[in-house]
Amino acid sequence: MPASIHATRTTLYKADQCYNGLTVILLKGENGPDIALINMEGESVKRWAMDDPEGKGGVPRARLLPNGNLLILRSARDWGGCVQEYDWDGNLVWEYSPPAGLKMHHDVEKTADGNTLIVAREEVPQGIRSKANEPERREMLYADVIQEISLAKEVVWEWHQYEHLDIHLCCKVPAPVDWWAGSENNTLVDWTHTNTIQSLPENHWFDAGDERFRPGNILMSLRQLDLVMITDRESKEIVWTYTGDYKGGLSGQHDSHMIEKGLPGAGNIMIFDNGASPTTDLSHCGSSFVLEVDPAEKKTVWVYDKREQFHSNFTSSCQRLPNGNTLILEAAHKRLFEVTPECEIVWEYVFAEPPFIQRAYRYGSGFCPQLQSLLENGQWHQK
Repeated sequence: MPASIHATRTTLYKADQCYNGLTVILLKGENGPDIALINMEGESVKRWAMDDPEGKGGVPRARLLPNGNLLILRSARDWGGCVQEYDWDGNLVWEYSPPAGLKMHHDVEKTADGNTLIVAREEVPQGIRSKANEPERREMLYADVIQEISLAKEVVWEWHQYEHLDIHLCCKVPAPVDWWAGSENNTLVDWTHTNTIQSLPENHWFDAGDERFRPGNILMSLRQLDLVMITDRESKEIVWTYTGDYKGGLSGQHDSHMIEKGLPGAGNIMIFDNGASPTTDLSHCGSSFVLEVDPAEKKTVWVYDKREQFHSNFTSSCQRLPNGNTLILEAAHKRLFEVTPECEIVWEYVFAEPPFIQRAYRYGSGFCPQLQSLLENGQWHQK
């Protein structure tokens, strides 16, 4: 008989084994989703209410910045979305919307020089899509453009995927045009579906002379192609690709990112491998993995694999913490947890209600001055 009562909020907390900090999530607000910082007990200690939740759309990505500001992506079904930046007190200080024809989605990031990196869906030109084998793709096809936006809201760099990818490189498991996600989101016409972008941080690979990993080169995850790759910022050539080899390789992955200097595993690339539609190994079916990859050797150096006990077929995230633990969001099952290098769960938070969260990040007290102000006797409290 199924249980009628389910534990929610913080369900496990081994304080002496955790990286104690505040975690950015979404919580239900008075007029829509609020972005919140929760402490280790699951209590909300800081909230930002979003303006115009109906018109501006949902919040698939929210990042705290070192100056205490909040950078968020607003994504809506019927228009192009926008990027917003709020200060600590909730004032909107910067906003950018793309021109007609582009639809922002999935990710946003600040670059080292203060610009904003975005990903937007665009229609593939007819001259390129006409070469596709599938009639559905010849009629309608979308890819992504990566753009860097200055504070003055000017495009200072961009990279169109359709200019660099083979039109015949496409999803191995096509979805029908009447798929529940919509005719424009099925795997035939939603060609690349980029869900994560990162401007590479400083790293020891480049310091040792490997130009592929030059800071500022763009790392991106293309879900539909089960592909993670790096584009050289200057030449705009694809200089590194990874499809994986752990239990058949990547399958609908998310949140690929290079671990920054100063963190355990610095320079390695972390990936949430969802297992959305495996094609080569049945042990990947119904199972997600968190991978840490040595990019120079393309070798898996750490993995979180609990078989069918751990699975999120879409979205989700992973983050290496300063103590060597890893924060994992299993979005489809509304579970956020922290594991040790030995894969022991030492903290767990279960979401009690919508809104649906796609990414989660934890920040220590030294990340920005405003976080330090919330700390009292080793505990975070609302002030």
